[in-house]
Amino acid sequence: MFAIVRSVVLWLSVLACLALLIAQVGAYLEFSMVPAPTASTTGPQNTADLVFGLMSIGGGILGFLFTAAAGVVGLIVAATERRNSWIVAICLSGALVVAALAVSAFILLGLPRNPYYAFTVLLFVPLTTLAFYLRLRQAGLHPAVGSPTPS
Repeated sequence: MFAIVRSVVLWLSVLACLALLIAQVGAYLEFSMVPAPTASTTGPQNTADLVFGLMSIGGGILGFLFTAAAGVVGLIVAATERRNSWIVAICLSGALVVAALAVSAFILLGLPRNPYYAFTVLLFVPLTTLAFYLRLRQAGLHPAVGSPTPS
């Protein structure tokens, strides 16, 4: 049972990272390849604008959902395994994300156009849960000296 939940942490973390990176790439490509909108622009200017916008929005929504799920499942696994330092690390990465979102709201939203996707800061949480999974896997393969072998 725990092996399945551990692998869920891995997959949620990887999917969150991929979705957020897709959102960032979409935002950057939209900034660099699509001309700025004018007063008469009422929608996507061309196919590239539509595709890059959908990459940003879709990747951002999926990244947000996968990040939240990775954080929650990571906290559950850390609490079940009694890894208090990882509980603190995951909570701190979540707090850092909230603070970074607040700061980026003031900086990025004041600009008319920017190449950065605001939700990219969410990467702190899945990267922390991914590190937690890798540490659990490393600890599972090489038990500490003097500890009983896992059965």
